[in-house]
Amino acid sequence: MMQFHKIRKMLFVAIALFWAGAAWGGQPDWINGSSAEYPDEKYLVGRGVGATEAEAQNRARGDLATIFEVRVQVANENTTSVAKSGDKEQVSKLATQRVSAKTDKVISGINIAKIWRDPETKDFHAFAVLSRAQAGASLREELGKIDDEMQQQIQASQAAQDSLLKLGALTHALNVSIKREGFQASLKVVNPSGHGVEAPVSQATIRTQINDILKSVQITPEVADNGGVAEFAGILKGGLAAAGFLATGTESADLVLIGKLSLIDLGRRENWNWVRATVEVSLVEKGSGRVRGSKTWPVKASAQDEQTARSRALIEVEKLFKQELRSAIIEFASS
Repeated sequence: MMQFHKIRKMLFVAIALFWAGAAWGGQPDWINGSSAEYPDEKYLVGRGVGATEAEAQNRARGDLATIFEVRVQVANENTTSVAKSGDKEQVSKLATQRVSAKTDKVISGINIAKIWRDPETKDFHAFAVLSRAQAGASLREELGKIDDEMQQQIQASQAAQDSLLKLGALTHALNVSIKREGFQASLKVVNPSGHGVEAPVSQATIRTQINDILKSVQITPEVADNGGVAEFAGILKGGLAAAGFLATGTESADLVLIGKLSLIDLGRRENWNWVRATVEVSLVEKGSGRVRGSKTWPVKASAQDEQTARSRALIEVEKLFKQELRSAIIEFASS
């Protein structure tokens, strides 16, 4: 027991000397410059200041986490969050506009190495550090997993006899390749040499393969119900072309894209005429009649008069096809 009290007393003295030394010796070197203990060539660092110790630590982690953000230049709205889980930091960057991207990276080893309180302002300063070697190893491991998944999908595409299955596997590989970019960019930051790990297959190669298969998939558009709108046939055909598929005549087509449209006048509400449209597409194998998949989208539009509201609803259907029809048809690949 006497030994315990002696150790505790020595600990209290050490802490008191630490704070006193900080106050007497001025601010540490890492506040505004490089740290002798954690040199830049071996560590990534982040700094944070706050009214409380916890606030300063969170800001230091956030400062360090920005290194691993994926920036989407076309985004006009973004948020960054850092959530701690055990000894790992979950760093998320969400950017939205026409392009939406979210990347999550878990980097082990982010630590708060130093805490200092300014004796004059009473603000807390925190110093977060991350070993470049440790972060690099973690990122290379993640890139290895991504590259394995990419190659598996490419091999699946090569083995598949069905064109849609080929397309689905290659699209998966492309999405994985896009995800890879964030990790590659982070590794280039972490690695003092600025080098990453070359991908086994380039995005350009995957895109070329996808485009080649798109040209080989022959689909004919067919309207089962136009909801009384003759223009719907042209909208369906245009959406198929915008999706990158070759629209052909019925005789040479392998697949039929069947479209249905219904328009319902919802009446006048608050001086606006409202129209609800429901559009459905189904992809059917011409020879067997097998339905590969179907999808339905609801659309609403309003205007001062009913005719304009209907026109606006059709415009929304046209935009929807251009934006989502390709991904819908690719989803049907696994059906």
